[in-house]
Amino acid sequence: MKQLFFLLPLVAAAPVVAQDTQASAAAKFRREFRASDADKDGFLSRPEVQARIGRMSAGAKSVDPVHAKRLGDLWFDAADSDRDGKVSEAEAQRLLTATFKRYDVDGDGRIEPGEREAAKKSLSK
Repeated sequence: MKQLFFLLPLVAAAPVVAQDTQASAAAKFRREFRASDADKDGFLSRPEVQARIGRMSAGAKSVDPVHAKRLGDLWFDAADSDRDGKVSEAEAQRLLTATFKRYDVDGDGRIEPGEREAAKKSLSK
């Protein structure tokens, strides 16, 4: 379950497509970042992240509040690299880039269906 916070922008938050390039994943995440920034201050707060995760769903299931808080905290702690209590878009994009590289197993700059499925399966470990 701990790995999910890395995958949120690639697996859960973004619409499923045949493949994601690093550029397309970054563009989708940029939109997701702006939509999640409720107070429009250019940063994500811990409550904003938790609220966004709480609105996510996986198929017919939604994320319960306890898990939304836990996942939000994990993601926030990983993304807030300067530990200032807020996540800038640049910090979030750095985490996304690292995550993308981790799941782009063949290093071709795309996450293809097989790599996406392998990433989803790793969530249950």
